[in-house]
Amino acid sequence: MTTHPTKLSSVHTAASLAQRRDALLAECALQRLALGVQTRQLLEPLTGGNLRHTLATRFRIPLMLGGAVLGLALVRPRRVLPLLRASGALLKHATTAMPIALALAKRFSKPETPP
Repeated sequence: MTTHPTKLSSVHTAASLAQRRDALLAECALQRLALGVQTRQLLEPLTGGNLRHTLATRFRIPLMLGGAVLGLALVRPRRVLPLLRASGALLKHATTAMPIALALAKRFSKPETPP
């Protein structure tokens, strides 16, 4: 004995499918809202002037140096390679000497008096 779908059962199925679709749409909307809130909370320390100020203070000198090197490379390409080699060597020596210079500066600085 097989049962064939009747008009009434197809109307009932269509109604339940529509209800399930509406429920899924509502659930997706809630998930999008929650994701938006979580994203804003994660990005809150980086918004506005804080990010601009951080990037400006950290990257000002490297960007200026990079722009100067790029300008020299465009204007005088034959002279740039030796200049880049020399600046790389100076940078290498500076990075090895910087901890020593900081340690000496710390040693010779005035000790802070406790309040």
